[in-house]
Amino acid sequence: MAYTDEETGRPRGAHFAQPGEAPARQASVVEGPAPRSPRPDETAVFLRAATWRTEQPAPRFDPAATDAFDETNVFDEIAPEPYAPVDTGQLPSVGDRAPAPAGATSSSAEEDDLTSSDYEQAGRSAGMMTVLILVSRLTGFVRTWAMGAALGLSLLSSSYQIAYNLPSMLYELVIGGMLITAFLPVYLEVRRERGVEASNDYVGNLLGILLVVLGIASIAATIGAPAVIWTQSFMSADTGQMDTAVYLFRFFAIEILFFGLGSVFSGVLNAHRDYFWSNFAPVLNNLVVIASFAAFYVMDEILHVPAFYSVTTLAVGTTLGVFIQMACQIPALAKHGVHPRIHVDFHDPNLRKTLALGIPTLAATICAFVTASVQNAAALSVQPETGASVVAYSRLWYTLPYALFAVPITTALYTELARDAARHDDDAVRTGVARGIAQMLFILIPFALYLIVFSEPLNMVYCVGKFDLEGVALVSEYLCWLAPALPIYGVCVLLQKSCSALMDMKPYAFSTVLGALALVGVCMVGGVTLGGGMPVIAFATSAFYVVAIVITLAWMRKRLHGLQLGTMARGLFFGIVFGGLGAAAGWGTLQLLQMVLGPMVIETAGGLVAAPILKTVAYIAVAGLVAMAVTFIPGVVLKLPEAGMFTSILRRFSRR
Repeated sequence: MAYTDEETGRPRGAHFAQPGEAPARQASVVEGPAPRSPRPDETAVFLRAATWRTEQPAPRFDPAATDAFDETNVFDEIAPEPYAPVDTGQLPSVGDRAPAPAGATSSSAEEDDLTSSDYEQAGRSAGMMTVLILVSRLTGFVRTWAMGAALGLSLLSSSYQIAYNLPSMLYELVIGGMLITAFLPVYLEVRRERGVEASNDYVGNLLGILLVVLGIASIAATIGAPAVIWTQSFMSADTGQMDTAVYLFRFFAIEILFFGLGSVFSGVLNAHRDYFWSNFAPVLNNLVVIASFAAFYVMDEILHVPAFYSVTTLAVGTTLGVFIQMACQIPALAKHGVHPRIHVDFHDPNLRKTLALGIPTLAATICAFVTASVQNAAALSVQPETGASVVAYSRLWYTLPYALFAVPITTALYTELARDAARHDDDAVRTGVARGIAQMLFILIPFALYLIVFSEPLNMVYCVGKFDLEGVALVSEYLCWLAPALPIYGVCVLLQKSCSALMDMKPYAFSTVLGALALVGVCMVGGVTLGGGMPVIAFATSAFYVVAIVITLAWMRKRLHGLQLGTMARGLFFGIVFGGLGAAAGWGTLQLLQMVLGPMVIETAGGLVAAPILKTVAYIAVAGLVAMAVTFIPGVVLKLPEAGMFTSILRRFSRR
């Protein structure tokens, strides 16, 4: 399952390993894996929901005839859409503030910032975030490459990955899932209805409670480190092999606190449309961790210092990266008038409201922890020492297409679904969900096929230092079996957004529980008991998403009085046909390049070795561009609505 985000420093705030997402109506192309913090896209959604929902149903309206994705994609110019007529006494018009309630502070620019829309600013923010996220992705890749060079595919690599991922998992398990879901709408409501001072008081109380709760959790995790690590390796014959993971985790446990504080800081900044630091912070984290891996390599391979000192350097550097990711956001709070006084008040009604909104997500959070634990433990059981490391390396490529291409879809659609749901327009919501799923399948099915075709070349990029061709073979096999989960992963996240827009997360939480049971069953029975090994463990991810999607769609069909299955089937059909043609063209191009310019694996007197990294990257780039052109250009030429994202990209560049 996608629970942690290897490239950018965790956590991102999704219930699963979801790459960072950008604000609704301010969509961006992401990386995964930016930190898991409250996502910018929630700002506009919950502000509208909190403002527009009244006791009486809002007037219905007819959706525009144009393709929603052509109008809301990050690559398009963003323009305001017409609103349905409403009673201005109940709904503030765009650009106007609602009348200040009694007790609220006087009008200010800060308050206006939270009650009006600025679509021109949204376009600028989307462009800025796109650049930062791409930089984050690039530095995240360099970080993974540095890890491969320093640790290779080894017991130490598995130990590091397990210890590294656990703090974000525990943070979300303790409070992160609820915090991510509920902080933003409550903060916006308090600031809008009660003013700046009240919102600062709410933030200060929340920070104080997090210091206490997550501080205790960090200390408990440090003391109980052996037991925590055991949850990830309980099927290993020799659990003592995780001693290094225990040692590393004792350093990493404090990150649980850092993640919580950073999530609040990011949420506040996002509420004020300040997206720079929440998107740039992961870059700083990556740079610090890259330096830590470089220091480890020098100490271990060149200076040959005792392993205790090199491992300690890596542990301190990784923890420092997460601290910087959290702390660099603090100075930006002041310019928005956010000066919280840290205190603790468990009787604050806003705290109770936060918990009430976030509790349904707890089931999904627990499932994420359980499934990640089972997959890691099963991997270490069938492939001792290196199993967890194989899972970690493969996830870089698995999450990349989703982050770069699917996030703009979910981000742009999220606002529209919430807008339609607030007006009780089930027809528009039904159409939006169907179009979103169709476009997700059309884009991600081809990329799943690309991952299979290019699995070995992609993982050969890691071939440096301690990462050899044997490791390439192991990671490539796992990636091939994990790849089919990519399109249904995207659909599952889209359905999660849809449930959120409909203000009912219970069905999605229920579906994740049953999905988790399916994953555990496949891993334990098929992967371990029946000897299916790593391929079955990888394929278990698909079982999880299939079950979750079927159950959620069944509920949504009842909730929306039907589903547009024909629209979804259209995206599935074109995704398979064009994706298959593109994957075949990419494979053929890769073979042609090797015939003309030389193979990627070279036979020498000492055995097989990988070609230079730059040569491999060039092969992947050329063959990948051919594959994408064969897949998506026909969709643009035929003006398929599912190809709206690529049509928007071409239209934007043609205007330059």
